[in-house]
Amino acid sequence: MHSEVHQLIEAWHWMYFETDLVLGDVKEENLHRRPAPNLLSISEHLAHVSRSEASIFCRYIAGQPDEEWQTSVMTKPIFGWPPTMLEHPVDTELTEFDLPSITGEYLRLHEHCYRVAQTIELGPDHRFDDSWERIKTLRDRLRIAAYHVAYHAGQIYTVRHLLGEDTPEN
Repeated sequence: MHSEVHQLIEAWHWMYFETDLVLGDVKEENLHRRPAPNLLSISEHLAHVSRSEASIFCRYIAGQPDEEWQTSVMTKPIFGWPPTMLEHPVDTELTEFDLPSITGEYLRLHEHCYRVAQTIELGPDHRFDDSWERIKTLRDRLRIAAYHVAYHAGQIYTVRHLLGEDTPEN
């Protein structure tokens, strides 16, 4: 594996380090609650990240067919685009998860993507010819993956604060 690709994968993987801090002591009643009509719930942020990461690594980089990576409630197509998610109530299958279950599934799906990432033999400048118009190189996709996880971790903290929770670590 090219050293820059390895470093970018590890940077993305490191973004999951804070999962226990981000989700620690979330009140169960707030897990699936939207703080406002135009804001996602904590569980929806987790599902969106899971869907996006699987899409980036399994679909767009590894070229896997949908049935190989859409293996969970959290990788359903509805979780691909937040504006579309907000057009509907929180998905009923998602609301069946409690905090330990959703955390476990989120990390399980990440580990699956991480294993797929470990098989990448492309260089950082490898160009893709697919539906992503602005993000053509492997370097771009790996950077986006890391930023995306960090962005949504921050969003989860914000949702918690909006719902009246105290998060001493943030």
